[in-house]
Amino acid sequence: MAAKRILLLDGPALTAYYWHSGRIKTEGEFSHEPVGLEALAAYLKKHRSSLFYVLADIAEEGFQLEDLPYVQGADRSALLQRRLSQYYYNTPLSAAISLGRATEGRRDEKLLFAALTRVETFTPWLDTLREAEAILAGVYSVPLVLASCGPQVLGDKDPVLFVSLTRGGVRQSFFDQGKLHFSRLSQLATRSLDEIGRTSAADSAKIFQYLLAQRQIPRGTALRTVILAHAGQIPTLQRFCSNTSDLQFEFADIADMARLQGLKDVPGDSNADNLFIHCLATKTPVQQFAPANERRFYRLWQIRFALTSAAWIVLAGCLLFAGKTSLNLYELADTINATKAVTATDNQRYNSILEGLPKISVTADNLRALIGRFEALQKRTPAIEPLLLHLSLALNDAPRIELTHLTWKTSDRPDPSQKIAEDPKRGPGAAPVVDAAAGNWAVIEIQAQLPLALIADQRAQIELIENFAARLSDPKTNVKVLSRPFDIESDKPLKSTGQRGDAQPSDVPKFALRIARQL
Repeated sequence: MAAKRILLLDGPALTAYYWHSGRIKTEGEFSHEPVGLEALAAYLKKHRSSLFYVLADIAEEGFQLEDLPYVQGADRSALLQRRLSQYYYNTPLSAAISLGRATEGRRDEKLLFAALTRVETFTPWLDTLREAEAILAGVYSVPLVLASCGPQVLGDKDPVLFVSLTRGGVRQSFFDQGKLHFSRLSQLATRSLDEIGRTSAADSAKIFQYLLAQRQIPRGTALRTVILAHAGQIPTLQRFCSNTSDLQFEFADIADMARLQGLKDVPGDSNADNLFIHCLATKTPVQQFAPANERRFYRLWQIRFALTSAAWIVLAGCLLFAGKTSLNLYELADTINATKAVTATDNQRYNSILEGLPKISVTADNLRALIGRFEALQKRTPAIEPLLLHLSLALNDAPRIELTHLTWKTSDRPDPSQKIAEDPKRGPGAAPVVDAAAGNWAVIEIQAQLPLALIADQRAQIELIENFAARLSDPKTNVKVLSRPFDIESDKPLKSTGQRGDAQPSDVPKFALRIARQL
């Protein structure tokens, strides 16, 4: 992280401070004369990698409160810029601070327009910073610093007037609901405790009347006034700051506040410069006064810092990935060694089993090839199961038919008894014509019988057999009835079946059929 250096401007001179881990060190004081500006330029070039914060503690300040309609985006920026140019047309060191939105009505936004009104005071210092290409983080004022750290000490409920002492004089800052509304600096002539006490009491009374006239506080209520001072100087200040019907004075120990904010070098008097410098370094306000062109090198530093941080993050991720990969390789090496040991043990067991087997004339390679061919033949064996399943479903649908005998085989045509016809045009000795139906067929010949009760009803027998054959027949299955319980050809003599009561078990009607399906 870049070092932080604060340039405190509280008059004609500028003082440089170095902040690090809660400790503040004075590094130089520069005047606005050419010699002082040259010394400042040399100082800036010496610490060109540091972040510089300009902290102004001067009386030339302006504050304006206004309620505006709530807008966003480019319209908001244009509206705020127009209001700033109307209030502070002669200075670019201005800022708009949002104090929140109203809870009723249009819910307008309350804004505080603040500025450092005397730009001539900052011109030589900003020119020197720009020429030295210093990384200027921003131009801040003591009221902006108080706005970021004051509510932690003062609370965020009732209106309160906060009085502090700096090298520039006595500063009174008014807060309402934890938001800064106004600040004023009164310069001192002798900086004695008596003068500090009289100035604090007198200016607090004047500010009370001003706030009452501006209707920022209700009438008839006392304004809480907190004075930040050293514990050893509080009794002297209390002689001048006594409670009245308008002001209720409270005193806060600067040492307690310094410890609360994390400042390691506790102030030895009531001067709060080091405390405000520490708050600026640790709780930098979001708002500042410097225009964008003055902070160009700070923007470049932010981009460089973001890229460097991203590079470090990528590097850390790569290192973690490399470490994880190394751990995985280490675990993989252990797994490989364990696998090799198991493989060696299995080989030894396999060899011992082979040695215990009877010796055969076939070598291991030939035996392996033979088994492979046997498995290939098994895969090529035609499957009869679909046709048998089809027959089983048909028998389930015809429970009156009883299967007595079944034979199956594979053939090159659905009717194995059919002979291949010869083409007379081709002449004797020519190759026979192969029928389109030729191929690899699964053929099942079944013999079944009908119920004995149907022996006298030939029509029912024919109907039952034809229904069973129709149930078996489909586009993939060829069905042919081979024999029936009786002869129906015209050249066969009719035979009487007798009465049903005279039927014997040997006279049960029987039939046979053949089903074939191409494999």
